[in-house]
Amino acid sequence: MNGKQRFVLACAVLIFTMLSINLLGQTVDYQAKMNELQEKLRGLVSQMEEANQLGDVNAYNISKEEYEKVKAELESVKAEYAAKGNREAQVKAALNNGTKYTRLGQYNDAVTAYDEAISLDPGNAKAYFGKGIALKKLRKYTEAEAAYQKSIELDPSYSKAYFNLGILYRDMEAYDKAIAVYRSALEHDSALSKAHYEIGYTYARRNDHKNAVNAFQDAVGVDPQYEKAFNALGTSLIEIGRNNDAVEALQKAVGIKPNYANAHFRLSQAFNNLGKFQDALMAAQSCLTFQKNYAPAQIEVGKAYEGLGDKANAIAAYEEAGKDRRWKKWVDWKIERLRQQSQ
Repeated sequence: MNGKQRFVLACAVLIFTMLSINLLGQTVDYQAKMNELQEKLRGLVSQMEEANQLGDVNAYNISKEEYEKVKAELESVKAEYAAKGNREAQVKAALNNGTKYTRLGQYNDAVTAYDEAISLDPGNAKAYFGKGIALKKLRKYTEAEAAYQKSIELDPSYSKAYFNLGILYRDMEAYDKAIAVYRSALEHDSALSKAHYEIGYTYARRNDHKNAVNAFQDAVGVDPQYEKAFNALGTSLIEIGRNNDAVEALQKAVGIKPNYANAHFRLSQAFNNLGKFQDALMAAQSCLTFQKNYAPAQIEVGKAYEGLGDKANAIAAYEEAGKDRRWKKWVDWKIERLRQQSQ
C-alpha cells in the first residue's frame, strides 16, 4: 500500500470513528446530523472520482466501502427521525384526548389516554399531571398523589403540578402537606395568586384566621382584581373581630364584581357587628337581589331591623329565613325571644 492509499484509509477510519461517536449521544440534532452525513458522502464521492481518475482501484474500493457505511448511517438517522416525529404526534394526540375526556367528565377514558401518552413518552410530565387530575376526579387519591409526584419529579419547576397536589392534600384534610406544597408552587411561580388564596383557604378551614388573613392579603397583593380573595379576606377579618378592615376588603370585592352575593352578605355581617344597621340592611338586601331566599342574608336583615328597633320587620325577616329548614329551630327560638321582649 503506497502513501496515498494509507492516507485515504486513515481519513476513512477517522470519518467512521467520528460518525460512530456522534451517533452514541443521547440527544441528537437530527437535521444537523443528516446534513453532516450528506456532506461526508459528497466528500467520499470526490475521493472515489479522484481514485478512479488515477486508476487506483484499491483507494477507490476503500472509499466505496466507507461510502456504503456512511450511506447506511444516513438512512438509519432518517428512519429514527421519522419515527421520532411520528411518536411526538402520537403523544400529542393522546394528551389532547386526555384533556378532551377530562372536560367531558369521562375520567376513566382520560386515564387511559394519558397512560398511552406515558407509554410513548415515559418522561412526559404533562401526561402524569393530566392523569393526576383524572384520578382525583375518580376519587383515587393515592394514585392521583403518585401521578402528581411523578410529574414534579420529571419537571421540578412545574408549578401547576405542585398546586394541584396541594388541592389534593387539602381535600384529604392533610393541611400541613397542602400548605407546604402550595409554598413550593410559589417558589417556582411567585405570581401564582391562586396558591396564596389556597394557603389562606386551608388556614381558614383549620380556623386559623390570623394566618388566613396574611395569605389572602398576599393573594390580592399579587392580583388586585381577585374578588374571591377579597371576599375570603373580609370573611376571615370578621372572624378575628377586625370588622372595619373587613368592610374595606368586602367593598373592594363588590366593586370588582357588583353581583357578588356572598360578598354583600359578608358586608351585612360586618356592618351589623359594627352597629351600622342601615348599612347592614342595604348590604343584606343587595345579597338577596342576587341570591333570593338566602336564609343567612334574611337573618342579617332581621338583625339589622332589630338594631334599628323595628321588631315587626325583624320577625318578618326571621320568618322568611325559617322557611329554610336548616335554620328553622334557631329562627323559632329567636322569634319567641323577641315576642317575649315585647310583652
